[in-house]
Amino acid sequence: MARKKELVRSPTIVASLGVIVALAFLLFPKLKAKLNGKNDHEKDSPSIAVLPFENVNNNPELAYFSDGLAEDIRDDLSRIKGLKVCARTSSFQFRGNIANVRQIGEKLRANTLLDGSLQIQDDRIVVSVRLIDTKDGSQIWTGQYSENMDNISALQGRITSAVAEKLQIESTKIDLQIPAKKSAPGKEAYAFYLKGRSFWNLRTPSDLKKGIDLFRQAIALDSAYAAAYSGLADCYTALGYGSFMAPREAFPRALEAATKALQIDSTLAEPHASLGYYKFYYEWDWAAAEQEFRASIARNANYEIAYDWYGYYLTAMRRYDEARIILQKAGELDPLSVPISTDMGFSFYYGGNYDQAISVLKESLQKSPTFPLAHLWLGRAYQAKNRYKEAISEYKATMETTVGWPVALAAIGNVYGESGQKELARQILDTLISLSSNKFVTAYGVALVYAGLGEKEQAFLLLNKAFDERSNWLVWLKSDPRWAPISSDKRYGEMVNKVGLPH
Repeated sequence: MARKKELVRSPTIVASLGVIVALAFLLFPKLKAKLNGKNDHEKDSPSIAVLPFENVNNNPELAYFSDGLAEDIRDDLSRIKGLKVCARTSSFQFRGNIANVRQIGEKLRANTLLDGSLQIQDDRIVVSVRLIDTKDGSQIWTGQYSENMDNISALQGRITSAVAEKLQIESTKIDLQIPAKKSAPGKEAYAFYLKGRSFWNLRTPSDLKKGIDLFRQAIALDSAYAAAYSGLADCYTALGYGSFMAPREAFPRALEAATKALQIDSTLAEPHASLGYYKFYYEWDWAAAEQEFRASIARNANYEIAYDWYGYYLTAMRRYDEARIILQKAGELDPLSVPISTDMGFSFYYGGNYDQAISVLKESLQKSPTFPLAHLWLGRAYQAKNRYKEAISEYKATMETTVGWPVALAAIGNVYGESGQKELARQILDTLISLSSNKFVTAYGVALVYAGLGEKEQAFLLLNKAFDERSNWLVWLKSDPRWAPISSDKRYGEMVNKVGLPH
């Protein structure tokens, strides 16, 4: 059952609500338009989706380069004030498929598309691009550029300026939200960086570790390569969040890399988002975390990951209405993203709106039937409604694609205990203990299995270990309904206070 919200007649709360509404209207013109009854289609404001470029060399080894160049141009365009730029996750789904331009424009919520091709000839790169109007499929502009491989940054800048001019943003007056200070890496360092980003985009633990190796190789060739440091930070935050690496190993490394990136280039948005993630999930400095997320958005209003992570933060702070607005904005920038739609379901779950969570997560799984996090959160929503059979089925679906993931194992162990299947729960405990001999197993998860079994002493023993580990999952301690069996114990309140979660 969803939690009932209390109506409190407090000047502070009323003032806070006013700030929320004002923020929503200032940041999100679309929301304002909806409330005014206007059509949701953004016909008047310029918007663009950059599709993956064709690899004319037809060399699979260079696929990372054609994708990476398109993504870098997309990133350049995203820094232009007033231009909405679709996220990579959504736009790259139309690789080699632009037969129905109007339909693509509607799905990506973009009134123009940029696609292109590239060919590498000896030490030069030749790029052909075209700008397409999604209303009728007509070509607004085409261009061809040739540049030495050591001067790719100049090529990207020329393409960005040309696109801005054709979208009636005068190229000589591009109003960047914060002017970029992009370094110009050498071709070898750039190649390592692009390969690193290609692995980062896959997000699996093994791919993230490959990404780290490649970013480090880029830095070894160019110690002032800010974007490569930012890539390192992204990989470490992802490894820490998923408990694929111990928090005390992953998050401080993310902090170090993000800080270095900003020392080199203070205009980058990505390191600020990584710092917000670090301060939220590891340092538990709520005010500083929010400041960093806002700093990231201020530097790039098209950076969908910053909105997504900020949505996590707002959910943990129990500012659910704000979280929905921010996550909706992330979804507008990345309309086909299954992770972002899953995160909306995750926010509904922690807000106690389990039916809405189930509805949203089912929609995510219709788009991507094997996405593990959607199965995980759907299982948790079913469990919160005591629909144990369905919860167990979803947890098993999670484990099919994330074999041996302690977080998923802990989830099914907890529901086994809660539903009275104690022997199965103990089998899961044995598995987690066995796994801990050769990989990191979050104590938060083991504590949950004991909580499901009703074994308070062991649950609190492991929760204290999770605190010592600096477990990122502890930020959900107050919101996670699975702690209900021990929440009346004073030690639970003491742990909430130790983490410093706001009341």
